[in-house]
Amino acid sequence: MILIVADTGPVNYLIQIGSIGLLARLAERTVLPASVHAELLHRAAPEAVRAWAGALPPWVEIRKATQAIEADDVSEADREAIALAKELGAAILLMDDREGRRCAAAQGVPTMGTVGILEVAAARNLVSLPVALETLRGTSCFLTEDLIENALARDAARRRT
Repeated sequence: MILIVADTGPVNYLIQIGSIGLLARLAERTVLPASVHAELLHRAAPEAVRAWAGALPPWVEIRKATQAIEADDVSEADREAIALAKELGAAILLMDDREGRRCAAAQGVPTMGTVGILEVAAARNLVSLPVALETLRGTSCFLTEDLIENALARDAARRRT
């Protein structure tokens, strides 16, 4: 079974661009740490995000990590997501935060960001990467031009082969 543990940022952005359902098509189960679920329900989150988090689809499960990860430069939600991914043996931890990804790597937890999951979906013909990235640009997601150009170049090369 393919299991994804997801952090707040990627879930937030996938909801905002109308692509959250990709997770159900890429994995049998998606697990949200309890602290991530709380962030998605926070009143400062976009309405669409709060609505989704308030009525989770059946392929999403909320879990609380039983172990703690110590890292001063990583948020509580990131630490719980890393700990839970490690506990559950997740195939991937979906996380954008650079410090969180560094901490996850130190714990032996493989990570992928929002753009990476969109690339995987594009490789399976589930989404048009150029369209998804353009839509993602319309959110508050921080995307460097290099990140976008590299992702589009990989996508174009994949489509040529």
